[in-house]
Amino acid sequence: MRAKFSCLMAAAIVAGFLNTLAADPQKVGSVDISQWRGFNLLEKFKARGNTPFVEDDFRWIAELGFNFVRLPMDYGCYTETNDWLKFKEPVLKEIDQAIEFGAKYHLHVCLNLHRAPGFCINPPTEATDLWKDQSAQDAFVAHWVMFAKRYQHVPQEQLSFNLLNEPTRNTREAYLKVNSRVIEAIHAADPKRIIVVDGNNVGKEAFPEFLKYSNVVQATRGYHPGTLSHYKASWSKGSDKWPVPTWPPSRVVGSLYGTVKPEFKSPLVLKGAFPAGTEVTLKLTQLSGKAKLQAKADAQVAVELLCDPKTQPGAWKPLKSGQYTYHEPLKDMRFALTLASAAKEIAIENVEGDWIKFSELSLRMPNGARQTYGTDLTWGAKQTTHAVSADGRLLPSPGTNPSQTLVDYLKPWQALTAQGGAVFVGEWGCYNKTPHAVALAWMKAWLEEWKQARYGWAVWNFRGSFGILDSERRDVQYEDWHGHKLDREMLKLLQEYQRY
Repeated sequence: MRAKFSCLMAAAIVAGFLNTLAADPQKVGSVDISQWRGFNLLEKFKARGNTPFVEDDFRWIAELGFNFVRLPMDYGCYTETNDWLKFKEPVLKEIDQAIEFGAKYHLHVCLNLHRAPGFCINPPTEATDLWKDQSAQDAFVAHWVMFAKRYQHVPQEQLSFNLLNEPTRNTREAYLKVNSRVIEAIHAADPKRIIVVDGNNVGKEAFPEFLKYSNVVQATRGYHPGTLSHYKASWSKGSDKWPVPTWPPSRVVGSLYGTVKPEFKSPLVLKGAFPAGTEVTLKLTQLSGKAKLQAKADAQVAVELLCDPKTQPGAWKPLKSGQYTYHEPLKDMRFALTLASAAKEIAIENVEGDWIKFSELSLRMPNGARQTYGTDLTWGAKQTTHAVSADGRLLPSPGTNPSQTLVDYLKPWQALTAQGGAVFVGEWGCYNKTPHAVALAWMKAWLEEWKQARYGWAVWNFRGSFGILDSERRDVQYEDWHGHKLDREMLKLLQEYQRY
């Protein structure tokens, strides 16, 4: 009886353990994808830069404690020009070699089509449209079936397939149809292969429809907000005109309403220890009929500016918007205050007229760097009070979560996790023009969110403008390392989150 009871207990324990494993959405087959940590390697990111993968990258990534590499590829690297169904065996052998490097250094390798037949998020646009063209869809399936058959012998612990980088410019129906067809074709050849599907609209949207498949992971991105991660990136149109990023973010209301709108009228108030010489500037962008701006330092009027198109016709141009007319400056216009003496509070108010909008608020302490903040121009939002640090940074309002914008971005993904979906962050990082201290603070905030969610991640590159090696940031003290320039601070931050 006792033996029978012991057997039953043992069976119950095993069953409970198996149920626990099954209940963890981040366990896919025999792989715990919550532990994937690593980098993208870009040797085949573009056909014109097609080179073999570098063994040292795999060696060093492992040496530094990471366990994952994603290989974004252009299909033009391994197909003949003008024939996307004729594969180049010598190039495929270079991909074979990368998978072997992964096995040698105990790194999981994820193959990704960054450019697929009929689609790439980056220019140039493909001649065909993957979401509409049958021949492109057939070729897309054929490529992945070729990889599935070629690598049937590789265990799922060593290799996964990421179907398409950052799909967009499609319909929900087309997105589901194309990805479902490829998933089913791969699994017909290799049922255990782990398949990663990027969320639609550049990794923003998760889809519960894929939950019906085994061994499927959905991937999001870690570039939010883009005004911070892609500041001054040449491929992001207008990014050279964005305000210098800050973290944590502060919501600055960009409207000052006057006496004509008493229900919205409120001052912008800054509180801190402001030395003499402190500069506060608003970049003015739109005006209704008239506004009179007034800045006070410790309740004493320090400067005023009248904005009136009727009396200043050479300064403003009228613009029609439906039945309303508003005005914009004919040239750059700013309302600026420079403190003559130290103050603890600065208040800026529209004391007369209708409304005026400003697109930037900037602060500069004497001998310090200028801190510039873009504004929220939502109609009817009231101004608020901001605490300011000693170096001129706006601090989050008490009771607010400084990472709320990241929390909001993750909501659809955490909803998917709650339904049993596996989630991974296939790309993330910060371009080298964002101030280093800001980049690290923002990266830490993302890492904390992913730690709570148990999401693995891969930085966009290992060597290059987003990476820890040779990123060419101007505000970093680099360390010479294996002939490269190592960003030790960024590396240490990433290493803090290598295990959850």
